[in-house]
Amino acid sequence: RSAANARLGRWPAALEDGKRAISLRPGWGKAYSRAGLAALSGGDEEGAYWYFANGLRREPQSPELAKGREGAIAALCSASTARHKRRLERAAMDASRPPARIFAVSDVHYDHPGAHEWGRSLSGELYRDDAIILAGDIGDTYDAVRLCLRQFRRCFRRVFYVPGNHDMWIRPKGQHSDEPARFADSVAKLLALWQLCDELAVDTGPAQLSTAAAVLPLESWYTHHFDHFDPRPGTVKFDKHCVWPMGYDGACRFMLRLNETKLAIPLRGDVITCSHFLPRQELPIPKMHEMAKGVGTVELDRQLRSAGSKLHIFGHTHINSIVEYDGVRYMQNALGYGIAPGQKLTVVHDKGLFREYLA
Repeated sequence: RSAANARLGRWPAALEDGKRAISLRPGWGKAYSRAGLAALSGGDEEGAYWYFANGLRREPQSPELAKGREGAIAALCSASTARHKRRLERAAMDASRPPARIFAVSDVHYDHPGAHEWGRSLSGELYRDDAIILAGDIGDTYDAVRLCLRQFRRCFRRVFYVPGNHDMWIRPKGQHSDEPARFADSVAKLLALWQLCDELAVDTGPAQLSTAAAVLPLESWYTHHFDHFDPRPGTVKFDKHCVWPMGYDGACRFMLRLNETKLAIPLRGDVITCSHFLPRQELPIPKMHEMAKGVGTVELDRQLRSAGSKLHIFGHTHINSIVEYDGVRYMQNALGYGIAPGQKLTVVHDKGLFREYLA
């Protein structure tokens, strides 16, 4: 009956019939395909992806499900999505407020010793008019990311978040988590994290915070082409817990495509961009075998410059630094594994001006 309703363009009814078919026969790939088509045609790209990806877990060789998943991935990058419309609304909500402080950190790793205690010690009053940028790797699991975002949201008026590689991991089943049962792949986890941010009023899109400053979070992944000494694919598999249906280089292109709708939102004043991965090959990286193949993409630098960025916040390498190249400053403020009690946060913009101090 779902197919009949789809032919008539009755997408809500087709979706309900597809969901009912899944409940009756949870191993039948066709039911997921029909629910996915109905969701996608009805304007729910994220729901559609869930149906197609989970259907492929039941029937991995299904060309119908694979084609549907590709269609959902393309739709996620469109400016017609409901998510993009919500981001447009949030982008302007603080545009007339007076300038406040903007903080920036990365690599909080909330599931490591000391991080919970440090997070709970943050003042609920000191930062209530301020914004903070979280440039990825805040937790290895969905639950750790949720706890971390809740703590920062308790303290700050606006919280901006982009995921890092650890956030995209699907860890094996453990005592406190069963992520393989929860997420079909890392795209599904990314969408779940976005939906979590919706629930917590955490920003994953750009926002004008006053007439003086704006923040633009940029999605990112890495490519072996970033290694300018040897841009060939390497032998080291970084992030083995990630599951990208399009492959690692495909994930990098996917993330860059997701940024295109964000870049179309006009911003003014001092634009501060952020990503988890590195946008320039000159930035310092750990001296590890083939590490340059797993840390960034130069296409990201083209995107942030097209947005007029004056300061870019990044993470990943845990090498804190501030450098300037061709008129843009690049800063990493990684907190790292095991945050020390009393660790202060870094201000990057205050009273309408770029400033750097701890508070």
